[in-house]
Amino acid sequence: MKHLTIVLALGALLLLSCSGCSFMDKMYAAQKIDEVATPIPYTTLENYFVRNDVDCSKQQRLIIDNKADFEKYFGMAAHMGGMPTEVNWNKQFVVALVLPETKRATSINPVAVKATDNNILVFSYQVKKGDRISHTMVPFTAVAIDKPASTRNMNIFFLEK
Repeated sequence: MKHLTIVLALGALLLLSCSGCSFMDKMYAAQKIDEVATPIPYTTLENYFVRNDVDCSKQQRLIIDNKADFEKYFGMAAHMGGMPTEVNWNKQFVVALVLPETKRATSINPVAVKATDNNILVFSYQVKKGDRISHTMVPFTAVAIDKPASTRNMNIFFLEK
Protein backbone atom coordinates (compact mmCIF):
# COMPACT_ATOMS: atom_id res chain seq x y z
CA MET A 1 0.00 0.00 0.00
CA LYS A 2 2.83 2.40 0.85
CA HIS A 3 4.46 1.73 -2.53
CA LEU A 4 1.16 2.41 -4.33
CA THR A 5 0.76 5.68 -2.43
CA ILE A 6 4.21 6.85 -3.47
CA VAL A 7 3.66 5.87 -7.12
CA LEU A 8 0.28 7.66 -7.27
CA ALA A 9 1.65 10.75 -5.55
CA LEU A 10 4.67 10.93 -7.86
CA GLY A 11 2.46 10.51 -10.93
CA ALA A 12 0.14 13.25 -9.74
CA LEU A 13 3.11 15.48 -8.95
CA LEU A 14 4.40 14.96 -12.48
CA LEU A 15 1.04 16.08 -13.88
CA LEU A 16 0.96 19.10 -11.56
CA SER A 17 4.45 20.23 -12.53
CA CYS A 18 3.77 20.06 -16.26
CA SER A 19 3.53 23.64 -17.55
CA GLY A 20 1.57 22.47 -20.58
CA CYS A 21 -1.02 20.67 -18.48
CA SER A 22 -4.52 22.10 -18.28
CA PHE A 23 -6.11 23.32 -15.07
CA MET A 24 -8.35 20.24 -15.09
CA ASP A 25 -5.31 17.92 -15.31
CA LYS A 26 -3.82 19.64 -12.27
CA MET A 27 -7.11 19.45 -10.35
CA TYR A 28 -7.37 15.73 -11.15
CA ALA A 29 -3.82 15.16 -9.89
CA ALA A 30 -4.47 17.09 -6.68
CA GLN A 31 -7.62 15.02 -6.08
CA LYS A 32 -5.67 11.79 -6.59
CA ILE A 33 -3.03 12.90 -4.08
CA ASP A 34 -5.82 13.86 -1.65
CA GLU A 35 -7.29 10.34 -1.92
CA VAL A 36 -4.07 8.63 -0.80
CA ALA A 37 -2.76 11.22 1.66
CA THR A 38 -3.12 10.92 5.43
CA PRO A 39 -5.01 13.58 7.44
CA ILE A 40 -2.81 15.66 9.73
CA PRO A 41 -3.85 17.97 12.57
CA TYR A 42 -4.16 21.71 12.00
CA THR A 43 -5.46 24.74 13.87
CA THR A 44 -7.71 27.27 12.13
CA LEU A 45 -6.52 30.80 12.86
CA GLU A 46 -9.27 33.00 14.27
CA ASN A 47 -9.59 36.76 14.83
CA TYR A 48 -7.27 38.02 12.10
CA PHE A 49 -7.95 40.26 9.11
CA VAL A 50 -6.18 40.90 5.81
CA ARG A 51 -4.30 44.21 6.04
CA ASN A 52 -5.61 47.02 3.86
CA ASP A 53 -2.21 47.55 2.21
CA VAL A 54 -2.20 44.02 0.72
CA ASP A 55 -3.03 43.72 -3.00
CA CYS A 56 -6.35 41.87 -3.01
CA SER A 57 -7.07 42.03 -6.72
CA LYS A 58 -6.32 38.33 -7.25
CA GLN A 59 -6.31 35.08 -5.31
CA GLN A 60 -3.22 34.45 -3.17
CA ARG A 61 -2.03 31.12 -1.82
CA LEU A 62 0.43 31.70 0.99
CA ILE A 63 2.89 29.51 2.87
CA ILE A 64 4.34 31.51 5.77
CA ASP A 65 7.00 30.26 8.16
CA ASN A 66 7.79 33.35 10.27
CA LYS A 67 5.97 36.06 12.20
CA ALA A 68 7.41 38.99 10.20
CA ASP A 69 6.06 37.64 6.89
CA PHE A 70 2.72 36.80 8.51
CA GLU A 71 2.37 40.38 9.77
CA LYS A 72 2.89 41.70 6.22
CA TYR A 73 -0.46 40.13 5.28
CA PHE A 74 -2.53 39.88 8.45
CA GLY A 75 -3.42 42.01 11.46
CA MET A 76 -4.90 40.96 14.79
CA ALA A 77 -8.60 41.53 15.31
CA ALA A 78 -9.03 41.05 19.05
CA HIS A 79 -12.59 41.73 20.18
CA MET A 80 -14.93 40.91 23.00
CA GLY A 81 -15.14 37.18 23.20
CA GLY A 82 -11.91 36.23 21.51
CA MET A 83 -8.23 36.81 21.06
CA PRO A 84 -6.32 35.90 17.91
CA THR A 85 -5.12 32.29 17.72
CA GLU A 86 -1.43 32.14 18.59
CA VAL A 87 1.09 30.53 16.26
CA ASN A 88 4.26 28.94 17.65
CA TRP A 89 6.64 29.90 14.84
CA ASN A 90 9.35 27.57 16.18
CA LYS A 91 7.10 24.56 15.70
CA GLN A 92 4.44 25.62 13.19
CA PHE A 93 3.97 27.27 9.81
CA VAL A 94 0.85 28.82 8.24
CA VAL A 95 -0.98 27.99 5.04
CA ALA A 96 -3.42 30.71 3.98
CA LEU A 97 -5.79 31.39 1.13
CA VAL A 98 -6.84 34.97 0.34
CA LEU A 99 -9.56 35.55 -2.25
CA PRO A 100 -10.05 38.80 -4.19
CA GLU A 101 -11.98 41.63 -2.60
CA THR A 102 -15.73 41.22 -3.08
CA LYS A 103 -19.10 42.80 -2.29
CA ARG A 104 -20.65 39.39 -1.63
CA ALA A 105 -20.69 37.75 1.80
CA THR A 106 -18.08 35.00 1.39
CA SER A 107 -16.54 32.51 3.80
CA ILE A 108 -13.75 30.00 3.31
CA ASN A 109 -13.79 26.94 5.54
CA PRO A 110 -10.88 24.53 5.88
CA VAL A 111 -12.01 20.96 5.20
CA ALA A 112 -8.80 18.97 5.73
CA VAL A 113 -5.04 19.04 5.60
CA LYS A 114 -3.44 15.84 4.36
CA ALA A 115 0.16 14.80 3.77
CA THR A 116 2.05 12.02 2.01
CA ASP A 117 5.33 10.40 3.00
CA ASN A 118 7.17 12.26 0.24
CA ASN A 119 6.57 15.85 1.42
CA ILE A 120 3.34 16.57 -0.44
CA LEU A 121 0.67 18.46 1.49
CA VAL A 122 -2.92 19.06 0.32
CA PHE A 123 -5.00 21.85 1.89
CA SER A 124 -8.70 21.29 1.11
CA TYR A 125 -11.21 24.07 1.61
CA GLN A 126 -14.77 25.06 0.82
CA VAL A 127 -15.94 28.50 -0.37
CA LYS A 128 -19.47 29.66 0.46
CA LYS A 129 -20.85 32.76 -1.25
CA GLY A 130 -23.87 34.58 0.11
CA ASP A 131 -25.85 37.69 -0.68
CA ARG A 132 -24.51 41.03 -1.87
CA ILE A 133 -23.38 43.34 0.93
CA SER A 134 -23.03 47.14 1.12
CA HIS A 135 -19.27 47.11 1.70
CA THR A 136 -16.27 45.22 0.39
CA MET A 137 -14.61 42.35 2.18
CA VAL A 138 -11.52 40.20 1.65
CA PRO A 139 -12.36 36.55 2.32
CA PHE A 140 -9.52 34.45 3.69
CA THR A 141 -8.71 31.46 5.79
CA ALA A 142 -5.46 30.41 7.45
CA VAL A 143 -4.38 27.29 9.30
CA ALA A 144 -1.35 26.54 11.46
CA ILE A 145 0.33 23.20 10.84
CA ASP A 146 3.17 21.52 12.72
CA LYS A 147 6.44 21.84 10.83
CA PRO A 148 7.66 18.56 9.39
CA ALA A 149 11.18 17.29 10.08
CA SER A 150 12.19 18.75 6.72
CA THR A 151 10.46 21.25 4.47
CA ARG A 152 13.00 20.59 1.73
CA ASN A 153 11.24 19.90 -1.56
CA MET A 154 7.81 20.25 0.10
CA ASN A 155 4.93 20.72 -2.33
CA ILE A 156 1.68 22.23 -1.07
CA PHE A 157 -1.50 22.03 -3.13
CA PHE A 158 -4.79 23.86 -2.57
CA LEU A 159 -7.92 21.91 -3.42
CA GLU A 160 -11.40 23.46 -3.45
CA LYS A 161 -14.05 20.90 -2.52
